[in-house]
Amino acid sequence: MSTHLQQPLKSDTTAGVDGQSGLSGQSVTIGPHTVTALRPGMPVLALAPMAGVGNWVFRLICARLGARVVGVEFINCRIIPQRCARTERLLDFSDALIYQSTGFSLLAAQIYGNDLDLIAAGASELEQRGAQIVDINFGCSVPLILRKGSGGAYLKDLDLLYRAVRQTVEAVSVPVTIKTRVGWDEGAINIVEVVKRAEDAGAQAIGIHARTVSQLYRGKANWDWISLACEHASIPVFGNGDVCSYADAVAMQARTGCDGVMIGRAAMANPWIFDGRDGASLAERIDLAVELLNLMARYKGERVGVLESRKHLALYFRGLGRDSAMRRKILTTRSLGELVDILQEWRDDLEDDLPETDLTLSRDEAGALAWGSTG
Repeated sequence: MSTHLQQPLKSDTTAGVDGQSGLSGQSVTIGPHTVTALRPGMPVLALAPMAGVGNWVFRLICARLGARVVGVEFINCRIIPQRCARTERLLDFSDALIYQSTGFSLLAAQIYGNDLDLIAAGASELEQRGAQIVDINFGCSVPLILRKGSGGAYLKDLDLLYRAVRQTVEAVSVPVTIKTRVGWDEGAINIVEVVKRAEDAGAQAIGIHARTVSQLYRGKANWDWISLACEHASIPVFGNGDVCSYADAVAMQARTGCDGVMIGRAAMANPWIFDGRDGASLAERIDLAVELLNLMARYKGERVGVLESRKHLALYFRGLGRDSAMRRKILTTRSLGELVDILQEWRDDLEDDLPETDLTLSRDEAGALAWGSTG
């Protein structure tokens, strides 16, 4: 990996993990690690684990922009021992050494499953691969996952949840955290009991999506349940759900008292949210698009890398009309070299000092990206 990739993106300060640098700001302690906000006055922001999105390329981009914890896309405990190509891609923690050496983020690898022995063994493998935190998913609302007794299904059996956390804590030396929802449905809100059982089992932090499992991504996240959890928690709480803008992140912390804010789908369209911004200039978006393409080609090869980058490019440049010639070029060009040339020529032709474009997703737009979430 190049020297360039080992440095944070330019920002006002580079405060990070364990007080390595920067001005004093809000901080959250997770086991032996103290995570400091990017700048004074900002909340500690974390990238939520997202299936199909949270590879090392996207994690690195978000970390360099200000995400102080970055979540790996969730991993089924049953596939970890298989050592197949798909497993190796999921377990590609190429960014881990960067965080360990620079200290500007923590890598949190999320695992899920219904076999406690395999969860614990898988967690040990994640630690060996470089994960600084192991996170257990108790919030996924995908019906197939639930039918197999994984994800949010644990909220129906808190004794089993306790044992899963306890056994994992005993299997690893890094902090174990959990990601969950507030309950199974409106008639079974049990987030306070979940917090207590997780704490008793040894969890070091908890991320709470403020919807029930049955809600999926419908309706509005009820932040009041996060407030209630914070009142009873003795470990850090990261709030999650309907954080579509940086202002939402600030509002969530002010309203709930959560220790940090976890951002998922909004970061797909606007990774600058971790820098405390709701958008970026066209020049910044083009520069990031070029870097994303080059890194994705390195990660998955040119053909797949370009193809999988399109979902991000479509969001970065969604202000272009559907009939725009530039949009067609960006979303149909298959050659990495040709696409990079198109973007760089566009960049060279820009006028100076173009204003930032707001990249905030509406709740409906975010809901349409629910495929990129795990709970």
